[in-house]
Amino acid sequence: MGAAPVTSMIPHSSLRMRELNDGRQMDRPTPAADQEVEWIKRVQRGERELFGLLIDRHQRRVFSIIYHLVRRRDEVEDIAQEIFIKAFQAIRGYNFESSFAAWLARVAVNHCYDYLRRQRSSRVRYWGEMSEESRRQIELRAENEGTPALNPEDQAALKDLTGKLLERAPADDRVVLVLKEIEELSVEEIAEILRLNVSTVKVRLHRARKRMLVDVKKWREGR
Repeated sequence: MGAAPVTSMIPHSSLRMRELNDGRQMDRPTPAADQEVEWIKRVQRGERELFGLLIDRHQRRVFSIIYHLVRRRDEVEDIAQEIFIKAFQAIRGYNFESSFAAWLARVAVNHCYDYLRRQRSSRVRYWGEMSEESRRQIELRAENEGTPALNPEDQAALKDLTGKLLERAPADDRVVLVLKEIEELSVEEIAEILRLNVSTVKVRLHRARKRMLVDVKKWREGR
């Protein structure tokens, strides 16, 4: 009997999409790090059926990265399949120098980055569709950048509005902003995923935020 296709190892994703829709994260047992290492080594030796366990362990973050970078709900599952297949094909080259989570996130980000470059000409403009109050809050954030942190409710509201602005952000900006502002990764984690040094990530984040705020100001001037 021939080996099962890679796609058959990928857990059904409808539940994962429901979690993204309502913001929940399912509680799943977390295998010890050495157990994961053992799974990876066995997959590298040819036990491909164990790849499904790795996917089940890490798919929430992969789906989240895809959803927030691509922002096309109807394409998330197809893109996830492509990423998992690409990861399976490349796993023998994984050398354990970084965490498997960071390695898989890098595969996902690179795949989404290529997708965004292909879709660059078809960005959706959401800023003009926001309410006046929503636009005012974003503008206040621009004016008060560097001031003390907002309360949790305001932070959540601004985070949601920032996500909408990502629709028109260039691919480079969208990647660093999603990883920092939505995935809530540290600068060090982002540096590991993107294979950049920490200072470069900080510069990219600063420039991405600045460009987003410049875009808001240009929109205001053009009204």
